[in-house]
Amino acid sequence: MKETQNTAKKEKWLLAAMILSMCTWGTSWTCAKVLGTYTSALNLSFLRFILVPLTLLPLTYFTKTKRTVHKKGWFHVIGASVFILLYTLFFFKGVHQGFAGAGGVLVTTINPIFAYIIGLFISKILPKKQEYIGLALGFIAGMVLLKVWNNSAAILNTGNVYFLLAAFVWAVMSKISSHANKFGNAIGFSFWTHIVAALGLIYFIDFKEIQQLFTTADTTFWFNILYFGIINSALATTCFLYVTAKIGAEKASTYIFIVPSTAVLTSFLFIGEHILWNTVIGGILGIVAVFIINGKFKGKKTKPQSPIRNIAR
Repeated sequence: MKETQNTAKKEKWLLAAMILSMCTWGTSWTCAKVLGTYTSALNLSFLRFILVPLTLLPLTYFTKTKRTVHKKGWFHVIGASVFILLYTLFFFKGVHQGFAGAGGVLVTTINPIFAYIIGLFISKILPKKQEYIGLALGFIAGMVLLKVWNNSAAILNTGNVYFLLAAFVWAVMSKISSHANKFGNAIGFSFWTHIVAALGLIYFIDFKEIQQLFTTADTTFWFNILYFGIINSALATTCFLYVTAKIGAEKASTYIFIVPSTAVLTSFLFIGEHILWNTVIGGILGIVAVFIINGKFKGKKTKPQSPIRNIAR
């Protein structure tokens, strides 16, 4: 009896940690919008790639988690580094030109659709009837989020193209990183992926500009960059990976849909963005589409991996 109570209590703490992590991911869009007023997307991407391994280094040391990657896994590390670099650039470019709340909804709901389509091409399996319905609904959700009834110039000006590119690139990166456990563990894989991405940007960074930024930055910048790099990118992601391993990917994936609502709410509260009707309707349609698609794979190992196990943040 006591053991059952302890298990239930532990599960409650795990679920509370998952909810907190998802809320943290949602606030990252608002942070990025604020940070974009201080410096370029290139510099912000580099700072993020530096902060993540600096945070994971002591974390893995005290938890005695290995950071090693098998030599056969370095091809995947380099591939994931390229795509996480592209994602981060598109992420900052998108929130700089568009709306943080809308971006959080668009990327989070469209990403699993892209991931599923990529999975179909890789597995060479044609969609079933239910899957066609989910994909069609996902397409409609994307059209609503992009407000296709407006002219194309308006879509480009709002940064939606960058959000779409970010969603697609993250979907590809998720497929690559899904093999992380074959070459070590997910945390070690993430550690080296961010280091390689940072090294890849060294030749394009103006360090005098970053030095100038550090000397002139105010409290708002430091709070947002540290929150974005340490709390959001490193700790919340690590917490997500840990809880997922305990409660299972299928159950954990349902909590990811906290992200878009948090992104919209925080962008409204902290930077005064309006909550647009097409963002709400499109986000709901996208979530329903993912649930329709994902529902086919429960308990079936022969189908492609559920796309909502890996999500953009």
